Amino acid sequence: MRKSIVFFALLLITLAGPISAHAQTACAVTLRTARATYDEGRLHELPALLAPCLKSGFTRQEAVEAYKLLVLSYIYLEEPAKADEAMLALLRTDPYFEINESADAAEFIALYRTFRTWPVYRVGAKTGVNATQPHVISYVDAVEGSQVSYTPALNFMSGLVFEIPVAKRLTLNPEAYFQLRTFLYESELNLGDNLTNSSEGKEVQTLVSVPVSLQYSLGKSKLNPYVSAGVSVGYLMKSSITMSRLRVNANSIQERTFDVTSSRERIQINALASAGIKARLGSGFVVTELRLTYGLTGINDASSAFTIDDYLLFDNGYADNSMRLNALSLTVGYVYNVFHPKKLKPGR
Repeated sequence: MRKSIVFFALLLITLAGPISAHAQTACAVTLRTARATYDEGRLHELPALLAPCLKSGFTRQEAVEAYKLLVLSYIYLEEPAKADEAMLALLRTDPYFEINESADAAEFIALYRTFRTWPVYRVGAKTGVNATQPHVISYVDAVEGSQVSYTPALNFMSGLVFEIPVAKRLTLNPEAYFQLRTFLYESELNLGDNLTNSSEGKEVQTLVSVPVSLQYSLGKSKLNPYVSAGVSVGYLMKSSITMSRLRVNANSIQERTFDVTSSRERIQINALASAGIKARLGSGFVVTELRLTYGLTGINDASSAFTIDDYLLFDNGYADNSMRLNALSLTVGYVYNVFHPKKLKPGR
């Protein structure tokens, strides 16, 4: 019994290929016949001629051409409702169909322009790296005479992307990211005779952010460049400082990590400026974007500069300078076009 089932399954698979190929060949002949029928002016014969292959048998490209013939036929037969139906079917078959201004009939072009032919929205994801640099608003000295500096460090970010076209060149771009931000801290106290006490550390922040920006397209091309600006609201989930201290003529302080989330502002607001490109691939775009994030709000309160942690203050010589965070990020992702072709209302 099992052998019989396997045999019949293999037989069906073997026969399916030739049958499908025959159907496609037959429909290719049907399309050639339809072209000749159209050229001869026998427009009323086209719907019945094309219907079987439109149901099954045409390739996408052949179906588009068939629907185009139907649209033109219905236009010239003065059946506007059926012309609209055929145009809608064409756009659903190939949402990326574009008219040829120099070759297509003026009536066809005019009808095409009465339909929504652009994506309703795009959805996708991005991932990349960011480099965070503190901007110190006010310094405080935990160790008098020490020199404090901050340097950026790389970390990871990833998120969901939405794009909503609102005008010919303008696109609303809300996003949602999970990201890690890191920056380095160094403090040196010169003791003379080329001797120094130094503290080194890093702060790592975990947060989710919701950027909303408005993109402006710089023109259509292979790379589709754009610029954008907007704002971002972030929610801090966790922040930690890892610190060690090297001391002359005294025991060094071993590296240790401190949870400083309670000393950080949970809500952070930033301004955004970006530039990017969108390279067409399949049913969407590969998006590469460089973004500058400018901190509008501080990440801490100056009143807590010396109360962040006693161990940090007395053993590591660390006080919490008041600061905002700026960042530069590079992300790569993919957005998928979602189309819903429809007849536009007059005046749109």
